[in-house]
Amino acid sequence: MRKALILAITLFLLTFAFAQTLKPKIDGKLSPNEYPHYASFSNGDFQIYWKIEGDEVYILMIGKTKGYVALGINPTVKAGDADYIIGYVTDKGAQVLDYYAPEKHMGHTLDEKLGGKNDILELAGTEDKEYTYIEFRRKLDTKDKYDKVFPKTGTLKIVWALGNSDDPNSMHVKRGYGELKIN
Repeated sequence: MRKALILAITLFLLTFAFAQTLKPKIDGKLSPNEYPHYASFSNGDFQIYWKIEGDEVYILMIGKTKGYVALGINPTVKAGDADYIIGYVTDKGAQVLDYYAPEKHMGHTLDEKLGGKNDILELAGTEDKEYTYIEFRRKLDTKDKYDKVFPKTGTLKIVWALGNSDDPNSMHVKRGYGELKIN
């Protein structure tokens, strides 16, 4: 009886440990125990989940909108000098785009138009009646001069925005600033 109990506990612990080492599935959905880190802003209107695996970060953004969801990484002047990832879902599927906004934020430009590259390695998105779910994977340090490093530890300043449409160049209807405690 005691051996069976020890075996059952050991199997449970191994199963739990294995689940914690799984990489998130990029499917535009939130699954139980998929992401160990989470932050919520504006009473849940913008939520972000993340997991660092090796030299990559997996991110799921959830926005209370049927339009775009945007994340600005490490802005230095209000919403300027930031690395932006903007995603939306249409009947043709999800789009997740890599943008840069200059110091005097007068809009954002695709990294590729500036001579950089789109550093989104994998992406997915879904929508339900109220929320848009945008999930992607990228390198922590893309080595692209238009991208900011996502740190393995410390605090990361962010800016976020929600749009009413799927046009990432349209004006946002809600935005905010925050910090992620990366550990």
